Amino acid sequence: MSRADVALTRILPPAAPSADQPRPPMIRGALQIAGLLLLALLVWRLADVVLMAFGAVLTAILLQALAEPLVRRLRLPRPAALAVAVVGLAVAGAGTAWLFGQQLTVQLVALGELLPQAWSALQAPLSSSPLGAYVLDDLQRLRHADGLVVQTASRLIQGSASAAAATVIVLFAGLYLAFHPATYLRGLLHLVPPRGRARTAEVLATSGRALNRWLLGQLVSMLLIGATVGLGLWWAGVPSPLALAVLAALAQFVPVVGPMAATLPGLIVAASHGPQTLAWTAAVYLGASQFEANVVTPLMLRQMVELPMAVTLFAVLAMGVLLGPLGVLFATPLAVVAYVVVRHVYVEDVLGDRLSATPTEGAIA
Repeated sequence: MSRADVALTRILPPAAPSADQPRPPMIRGALQIAGLLLLALLVWRLADVVLMAFGAVLTAILLQALAEPLVRRLRLPRPAALAVAVVGLAVAGAGTAWLFGQQLTVQLVALGELLPQAWSALQAPLSSSPLGAYVLDDLQRLRHADGLVVQTASRLIQGSASAAAATVIVLFAGLYLAFHPATYLRGLLHLVPPRGRARTAEVLATSGRALNRWLLGQLVSMLLIGATVGLGLWWAGVPSPLALAVLAALAQFVPVVGPMAATLPGLIVAASHGPQTLAWTAAVYLGASQFEANVVTPLMLRQMVELPMAVTLFAVLAMGVLLGPLGVLFATPLAVVAYVVVRHVYVEDVLGDRLSATPTEGAIA
C-alpha cells in the first residue's frame, strides 16, 4: 500500500457494516426483547379475539375427537368423517331440541318468574336475623342506586347479543380449523425459527392430545352431573328440574365457581316450598358435588388430565381478574395447555429434567 493510500484511509471514516454482516449480540437481544414486548402488548389488547380463537381450537379438537373413531374403524377419509361428525352433532342437537326444547323453554320461563317470587318470600325470614338484615340492607341500596337496574339490563342485552355473535364466529372458525388443520399448523410453525420447529410441533401435538382428553372427560362429567341433579330435583318435587339440571350441567365447564353459582337458583326456588324441600334440594346438590369429586374426577378426569385442583382454582381466579368472563370460561383448558408447555419447554428443555409420561401425554384411545 502506497503512502497516499495510507493517508487516505486515515482521513476517510470507516465503512459502515454491510447488511449481510450479523448484528452484535447486544443489539440482537434488544430487538428480540422489544419484539416479545410488542407481541405481549398486542395479545393483551386483543385478549378477547385470542380467547375466541382458542375457543375455535377447542371446537376443532372436539370435532376431530368425534371423527377419529370413524377414521380408525370405518376407514373413512378424514374429511368425510368430519362431515359425518358435524351432521351427527346437528341431528343430535335438533333431536334434543325437538324432544326437550319446548319443555325446557317453558321451565326456563317459569324459573325466571319463580326466582323473584322465591326471593321475595325469603326476605321476611332473612330480616329476622342480624346478619340477614345487614345483607338485605346492602342489596336494597344496590337495587335503588340511580340507573343501576337500567344499566344492568342494557349490559345483559348487549352481552347476550355479543355472546351469540361470538359463538357463531367460534363455531365456523372451528369448522375451518378442523377441516384444514395442517394449513394453519404450517403457518404457525413458520413463525418459529427453523431449529425449534420440530420441538414446537411436538409440544403442540401434546397440547392437542391433552385438550382432547380434558374436553371428552368434561363433556361426560357435565352429562352425569346434569342427569344426577335433574333426577334428584324431580324426585324432591322442585319446580323446573330440567332447567335447573341444564344450568348445573353447563356450570360444570367452570370448575369450583360454576357449580357453586348453579346451586343458588335451585336453593332459592326450593326455599319457597318449605324447609323440607329445601333440605332435600341441598342434599341433592351436595350429593351431586360429592359424586363428581369422589367418583367422576378420580375415575375419569384424573386418568385423562393430570391437573391439580388448586392449580385449576387459581387459574380460574387469575383468568377472571385478567381477562374477565371469557377468561373464567376458558381458564381450565388454558391451564391444561400451560401445564404441558411448562412441563416440556421449561422443565425438560431449560432445566434438563426428563419427566416420565403422564396420562395427559398418552395416546388417545
